[in-house]
Amino acid sequence: MDRLAHRGPDGRDTRVRGPVALGHLHFWATPESVGERQPLFDPDARVTIAFDGRLDNRGELLSALNMSAPEDRMLSDAALVLLAYGRWGEACFERLLGPFAVVLYDAVRQRVIYARDPLGDRTLFYHLQPGVLVVASEEQAVLAHPAVSDELDEATLALYFAVTTPEDGATFFRDIRELLPAQAMAVDAGGVRTWRYWEFDGSRRLDCRSDGEYAEQYRALLAEAVRCRLRSATSPMVMMSGGLDSTSVAALAARQMAEAGHAARLRSVSYVFDELTECDERPYMDTIIAPYGIEALRFSGDECWPLSHPETWPWNPNGPGRTPHRRLLDGVYATARSAGARVLLGGWFGDHHYTSVETWLADLLAERRWAEAAKEMAGHARRLGLRRVLGSASVHHMGRRALDAVPAGRLRPRRETPPASWLTPHAAGLVARSKTGALAVAGARRSEQVERMLGALSARAASSSAVDGSGAGVEVWYPYRDRRLVEFMLSVPGHQLYNRGRYKYVLRNAMDGLLPGKIRLRIRPTSLMPLYARGLLDRESRTVRGLLDAGDAVWPRFVRPDWLAAAYPARIEARIDGTEAILPWFCASFELWRRGLEQRGSPRVACYATSTWA
Repeated sequence: MDRLAHRGPDGRDTRVRGPVALGHLHFWATPESVGERQPLFDPDARVTIAFDGRLDNRGELLSALNMSAPEDRMLSDAALVLLAYGRWGEACFERLLGPFAVVLYDAVRQRVIYARDPLGDRTLFYHLQPGVLVVASEEQAVLAHPAVSDELDEATLALYFAVTTPEDGATFFRDIRELLPAQAMAVDAGGVRTWRYWEFDGSRRLDCRSDGEYAEQYRALLAEAVRCRLRSATSPMVMMSGGLDSTSVAALAARQMAEAGHAARLRSVSYVFDELTECDERPYMDTIIAPYGIEALRFSGDECWPLSHPETWPWNPNGPGRTPHRRLLDGVYATARSAGARVLLGGWFGDHHYTSVETWLADLLAERRWAEAAKEMAGHARRLGLRRVLGSASVHHMGRRALDAVPAGRLRPRRETPPASWLTPHAAGLVARSKTGALAVAGARRSEQVERMLGALSARAASSSAVDGSGAGVEVWYPYRDRRLVEFMLSVPGHQLYNRGRYKYVLRNAMDGLLPGKIRLRIRPTSLMPLYARGLLDRESRTVRGLLDAGDAVWPRFVRPDWLAAAYPARIEARIDGTEAILPWFCASFELWRRGLEQRGSPRVACYATSTWA
């Protein structure tokens, strides 16, 4: 419990039942949770529960449980899950909508059951061996048990440096596993049973009659996702940039709060730049602040470069940091909390909805909208040139779809992903032997989009905010991670992702009349590359070099030193955005994390003799 103290600003409680001890760190984010003391115990069923998360279908659950009394509406989400388990047993998880992690102890059956939400926005890590089961919200809490080794997993490290999906259930620690999204596990004297309680239906196809009908459904789903996340014990806030995703959330939130008669206006928090003006988005943000009466809180991001004040850079014992812009997020969390907010909404993960935009042409042709497809191709050819259009991802995808229709072994080439060019032979071998790959969903029309929205990397990015945000006393909730909206976006044709030269086509149409044209029709996103370069090339170059040049550095075991020498600082100086530019940060971040482990008495990684890289 001490390892998770940052997650419990409202206290903690434990309950011991026979061979099982359950603990809960309290964070009262919803009105119904205020004052609640988990774990909860049902004396009739003899079931104990510890629940972390939020339910977005409370009305539906109350109706199914035949609970209509006024006092029933104030039952906490944890109490509702306890009642749902009493009614439906292990089948209750498939009825829960929203981010959650839950652990139950059924004393009648002498069974521990734990489950994670379908998208993985909350997480559970565990260690299981004969006689011992340890389950916790973070790896560091599992490591607190003396039966758990702190030895690192080299395959996970190799996949980290490959900037790719980790093995299913793997963590940086060899003795700790992660429960997968939409997965449940039951442990009793008879053994261990694991199952998936939810699967996305890849065969689902949504075919509306017009662009307007797609937009109408999208706006209704996004509005409902926002409404569910406004259920806060305090006045919620929105992290707002000048992009389409976060301003859409802000516009809908402000409108809903006004319609509900909230006394307070919606508040937003944003970072702005006076020096790095190419990163500043105030010209866009200002267009919706006045019309919606938003109370805008801002702080300067000019000093929030990667590794600013390295001696106090946030250290996460669970793994190396992936985002170089952690100082910006810390500023957002601190500003929100100092303003009295406990819940923060934002536009994070909105971009994931539009992965696989190249399918737009093939889907237009599949719907026999030949005239529209020809008109679009002609427009692209006029703007970009015929050669670029014929070599585009959309045309290539159309060709791949045609090849996929050919029986295996006849003309269809094998598709193999080559190893990342920067990996050492040792790391490439570990990656090749790893059992990792895209999330397989039968019948899904866009596998890359499925992986981006339902896969492990997005789940880890979302769930890690529980660690970062809770340390500042803020819960971060993601409207674009609403399962209903995700299912909708996985089911629409590709021409709703990109059409008529516009990315995020369905969202732009959905926000017509709600957002000003300056935002809704915006084409170029703002890059934070200048801030990244300021940190790695200017202000903290000595720190970065010190981490990378250290004689005991471990990164050269996984990343080719000659490759990194050629890439850093050249690719950053050239402002080449993407994986290869971010890799120097991954290496430096890993070395910073490793040093933190060793300083805290955990020699988890063997040191290897390496030649100098620069």
